[in-house]
Amino acid sequence: MKVAQGKSDRNGTLAFAVALLLAVTLALAGCGKGAGTSDAPSQQGGETPKTATEPVTLTAAIDAVIIDPALEKLIQEELKASRPNITLNIIQPTKGNTLNELIAAGTVPDLIFTYNGRLSTYADRELLRDMTELAKTHQIDLSRFDPQMIDDVRKFSDKGELYGIPYGTNFHALYYNKDIFDKFGVAYPQDGMTWDQVVDLAKKVTRKDGNTQYRGFDPGAGISWIYQPLGIQADDYKTGKSSINNEQWRKVFELVHSFYSIPGNEPGTVTAADQFLKDKTLAMIGYTNLFSQLESAGQNGLNWDVVQYPSYPERPNIYGNASVNVIMVTKTSKHTDEAMQVIRAATSDRVQLESSKQGKVSPLKSETVRAAFGTGLPFLQGKQLQSIFKSKPVPYPLSSPYRSKSESIASKYFKEYDSGSMDVNSALSKAEEEINKMLLEEKAKK
Repeated sequence: MKVAQGKSDRNGTLAFAVALLLAVTLALAGCGKGAGTSDAPSQQGGETPKTATEPVTLTAAIDAVIIDPALEKLIQEELKASRPNITLNIIQPTKGNTLNELIAAGTVPDLIFTYNGRLSTYADRELLRDMTELAKTHQIDLSRFDPQMIDDVRKFSDKGELYGIPYGTNFHALYYNKDIFDKFGVAYPQDGMTWDQVVDLAKKVTRKDGNTQYRGFDPGAGISWIYQPLGIQADDYKTGKSSINNEQWRKVFELVHSFYSIPGNEPGTVTAADQFLKDKTLAMIGYTNLFSQLESAGQNGLNWDVVQYPSYPERPNIYGNASVNVIMVTKTSKHTDEAMQVIRAATSDRVQLESSKQGKVSPLKSETVRAAFGTGLPFLQGKQLQSIFKSKPVPYPLSSPYRSKSESIASKYFKEYDSGSMDVNSALSKAEEEINKMLLEEKAKK
């Protein structure tokens, strides 16, 4: 009897254990995936946060940036793979479909593709939303991004709010025409050049050959990209006054004048970009990303390459403002979670890697992504693309709302100085007076 009783106890205990294990397994399975949720894997931080899987259509406006077909295709493909229930309608800013026109028509988008310098212009339109907590909830790991890119977005808020997530950025580089250097037997530009070295090099390749005048160098945008690495502004947003009449601005005026005063290197009526890309009469140009135009230029005979952007000795390996392209979720969007999934897709490792291959600079720190830069474009093979990454952008300035007007005034008086109409001291003094007058007039309008 004792033996029989012991056997019965063991069988009962085993049955209970099996039943308990089965119940726990079913319970865990139920917790892992419920109705209306999805747990597709993510490259950003473990499993994708669970969101509703009902079909939803989101609208995205584009403001002051370019979303080309290649980038849109990458984002749409990633979204289809991770969140097939989300339909993303990216509205190109054609006539009638600009951000301002959409808002005026009562169609406020769920998302906006823009750049950090535009964020402050949205404050009065109830568009800005702090996305810091949303990024945490949706496991968008901000440590994957270059810290300066995140800082350059946060500075456009009062308390360090994050109004957008970076998906791309720009760069400055020195492009050169190899054939012009070969024609005159001059060594090519090198990485790590200072501006004074570029002046000396420009003198060697500014020559007339037959009826063709070759220019040695153009800064690409007058004084604009030359002053930016110094971290200066023509007006100070803190004081509300001009900040141009000083030694740093004198240095900028005199440097650009030193290029334009080389006999034969004077700026003409044709843009510097066209002189380089089409006419092939400009030996060197400092510019931002020209790759979208260099493919056809190369097919038309331009034998070009690229090196690191020149720098000031006191600010080595620093170029000008590199706008941080961001995606923001608008404050009025009723589909916040789905909008964040779009941002996850756009900033995923796969999209960023493929975008880098297409010649777009990623805001991610990933060396793998950076090393892939331009590798997907055959016409870039053999070019010194990694030279671009030897410099970093200056921290993006927190500018006054009147920056463009102040810069226009600065450019106006630089031209007066460059033409010989006035000396540099007078030019800076006159620019200071006119900027201050403009600022007073603008403030009076409020």
